[in-house]
Amino acid sequence: MDYLHDRERSLNCLRTAVSLMGKHAAVLDPISFAVWYDYAAEGSLELKRPLDEVTGRGGQLSQERTRELFLQHLAPRDDKPALDALTQVLGLTQAVSHSTAMARQANDELDRSLSAFEHRLSAPPEPQALGVAVDDMRQASAQTHESIQQVSALLARHSGEIERLRSELHQARQEAELDGLTQVLNRRALDRAVLECLAQAAADPSGHPCLLLLDVDNFKQINDGFGHSFGDEVLRAMARVLRAVAAAGDSVARFGGDEFALLLRMHRLDEAQALAERLRIQVANARVRKGQGDELRGQVTISVGAAALVHGESAEQWMQRADAALYRAKRGGRNRVEWDAA
Repeated sequence: MDYLHDRERSLNCLRTAVSLMGKHAAVLDPISFAVWYDYAAEGSLELKRPLDEVTGRGGQLSQERTRELFLQHLAPRDDKPALDALTQVLGLTQAVSHSTAMARQANDELDRSLSAFEHRLSAPPEPQALGVAVDDMRQASAQTHESIQQVSALLARHSGEIERLRSELHQARQEAELDGLTQVLNRRALDRAVLECLAQAAADPSGHPCLLLLDVDNFKQINDGFGHSFGDEVLRAMARVLRAVAAAGDSVARFGGDEFALLLRMHRLDEAQALAERLRIQVANARVRKGQGDELRGQVTISVGAAALVHGESAEQWMQRADAALYRAKRGGRNRVEWDAA
């Protein structure tokens, strides 16, 4: 769910969400906050109905029910590995909470036993009563020790499971950012990289980030003439070429279809211009083999539209200028590089 709110609107939603969480004794965790914030922001209509029932009767929303609502209405549905891991994390959260409650109960029982023992010692005790008090204290201490051992074993097991899930979440996040065919970044990851680049440029205006959009010329003819599997191999080869020329910190992405993007972060403008031209020539001189020994007859060429960042512009404006330059390159005959003049 995207919340396109200004700062004041966001603050109002935050205050409302926190107030509702307090009023309905909600669990104070990120999942619960996400559910109540969405309700305050009037986001999901499907989520609004069950929460209307809770607020209408002045009831409470259990942690289990909160988790169910989050998974049904707010969790991303196109990221199953991460979603499965999140479900397991939420289950572990409950297990750890249970272990913590066991430890607290054991500590409370020990406190009560100590208080009772102290009370018996406040007056001169009879030897028999003192023996009973010592036995009670010994028993309470043994029970506390056993409870602590159980909690320690549970926490050790949960710690290992949490570490495993952390690794799975990291892998799922990486997989969610990659294009399945070419194994370069996908559009969502590219958008994030561009925003990070803008933030970096705002902090350090001395840099000259450049965005290159590349399109395989006449790609439909390649698909029609040699088959889609061969067209896929052309795209994979393009990705390999782009990764080979990208420097550390640069981002390579499949923008969509036969279109790629190369985000150059730390290059001078003249270096970026030379790289774009070198890339065009390298692709034009390459050959992608079809099967064993066969070669594509003719060239695979690319058109490139490029734009250096104008400080202060938005990500959308930057991409639009690069895209306009790409359009000019294709209209100008293809197999060429066009730079935006801004």
